[in-house]
Amino acid sequence: MKNFDSRTYSINDFLEWFDNKQLELNPKFQRRSVWTDIARSYLMDTIVRGKPIPKVFIRQKLNIQTRQSTREVVDGQQRLKTILSYLKDGFKINKKHHPTYGGLYFSQLASIDDSIQANILNYEISTDLLVNMPDSEVLDIFSRLNSYSVTLNEQEKINANHFGPFKTLADRLAHTFNQFWIDNKILKEPEILRMGDVTLVADLLIAMIEGIKSKKQIKPYYDQYEKNFDHDVERLEENFKNTITAIGDIFQNDLKNSELRRIHLFYSLFTTIYHFKYGIPNLDIVRPDIEITYTKIANRLDSINSLFDPETDVFSTTELQFLDDSRRATTDTNVRIRRTNYMINLILE
Repeated sequence: MKNFDSRTYSINDFLEWFDNKQLELNPKFQRRSVWTDIARSYLMDTIVRGKPIPKVFIRQKLNIQTRQSTREVVDGQQRLKTILSYLKDGFKINKKHHPTYGGLYFSQLASIDDSIQANILNYEISTDLLVNMPDSEVLDIFSRLNSYSVTLNEQEKINANHFGPFKTLADRLAHTFNQFWIDNKILKEPEILRMGDVTLVADLLIAMIEGIKSKKQIKPYYDQYEKNFDHDVERLEENFKNTITAIGDIFQNDLKNSELRRIHLFYSLFTTIYHFKYGIPNLDIVRPDIEITYTKIANRLDSINSLFDPETDVFSTTELQFLDDSRRATTDTNVRIRRTNYMINLILE
């Protein structure tokens, strides 16, 4: 028999309960984790943009003597604390999260938009209401919920703990090119659902900024960029999009039939084309200052397919090295650099 109710409450409802001392934010169930300023900003940016946030769990108790209901936050403490703090001018949304409302307290929002405060207060939060439920049952519920949780992979863990402009840029670009990944068979839908697209984009963005690095460096760079990311996000986004567009124009509809669709080779294809357009920082080959037609690039890169043909039995030394680099330690820094250099030289021949 169902012993909880699923409802929606507005942010204003939670604010009224809090002001009337009918909302308990620190019950014994709650973990005592504290969010960073950037995490709090990211949550409010999500709400301002009208996007959903995870549901909260509330245990409602009726005090027979006072005939008043009290509400204990069983799950969602940090989310509600963040929202209430923002409403009381406790912090501002980061400008890197929202260029329009960033840098302003809640009380200042009306100066640029007379409807945004009401939109925030009317934003609805999905809530599971546990009515007069004893502690033992509350604990049992969360034990059961956790039993069905999928273990997070590395990228999912990274995304759960980072909220800065690099993370949001990688997410946005990954989603923008969702159809490109699928149509060209670079990633499959199950891989995208587990954030394989975000991993790929983050890996490529790091190459654009720092030069070609090992895939193992993704998390350290997320950590570094969370603390300080002074790069021009709009320029990075534009350059990334232009490079993907160029790859699409070079291959037309043939990339999905090419060996270069394989994710480790696509990484090198991207860094090659990016180097021709903008330059990769740590490559020995100076960015070529010549115009090369997309048709020529396509013809030169098409020869890579023959290297993987089982009937091909004669290889040059550089071809053998490229094949080896395409089969072993494919995400190591030096291997990635050699593959990119091979493709660049192949185009320049």
